[in-house]
Amino acid sequence: MSDGSSHVSPELPASVRERTLLRFASHRRAWATNPALRLCYRDWYGLIRDNLPAPDQGPWVEIGSGPGFARELIPELMLTDIVAAPWHDRQVQAEALPFPAGSLGALVLFDVLHHLAAPPLFFAEAIRVLRPGGRIVLVEPYLSPVSHFIYRRYHEEPADLAVDPLAPARPSAEGKDPFLANQAIPTVLFCRGQRFALAFPELRVIRLRRLAGLAYPATGGLGRGPLLPLALWRAVYFAEGLMPEVAFRLLGFRMLVVIERR
Repeated sequence: MSDGSSHVSPELPASVRERTLLRFASHRRAWATNPALRLCYRDWYGLIRDNLPAPDQGPWVEIGSGPGFARELIPELMLTDIVAAPWHDRQVQAEALPFPAGSLGALVLFDVLHHLAAPPLFFAEAIRVLRPGGRIVLVEPYLSPVSHFIYRRYHEEPADLAVDPLAPARPSAEGKDPFLANQAIPTVLFCRGQRFALAFPELRVIRLRRLAGLAYPATGGLGRGPLLPLALWRAVYFAEGLMPEVAFRLLGFRMLVVIERR
């Protein structure tokens, strides 16, 4: 098996690259002007940081770093994306990782898995490049009864629970717009049955936490401003922090998934 050192991320069409870079710039502006959104992201990246293996396990690499928020929040991460921007350390395709076998300690994906055209190819690559004990740490959309209704009605990305995340598909780099997505992919993959465990016996889900209630959509996300005055939003966010985790099975919008390489 190749050690992966010859893998090169193929170029996307120029129009797709330009559109993606404009989206990155838009998201960076939203981040700079939306304190509620920044607080959510800081807390979620904090959860990621808490679940990363020790640094001596190997380098930590973020796949699909996009606007590069992680640079401020986990500076030890290597930032990568299929569309390279100045703040990225490397151009990387998730389904063909350019790293030698057994060389990494962790892969971080924040809102990336549900954009991949071929999740099985990514997990196969993760198995190859991670050392035993290495981890994949994800923060992704979660479709609870409440969030599924809101995502379907008000979010630009589809949330189709009929998806088969393990079906064969072509890699994302083969002409696919990186922002095309299905928000249902993580919920179907990790919250419905044992297909993930059966498909990837080398990987073990060691933590699945549902989180983020209505305070998250009230931030306005990356596409619009906050929907509540900041003081009121903070009160809602604080109150949600006191709720038991089981409540987010009903109203959660996000999920943290930690997967360990056996």
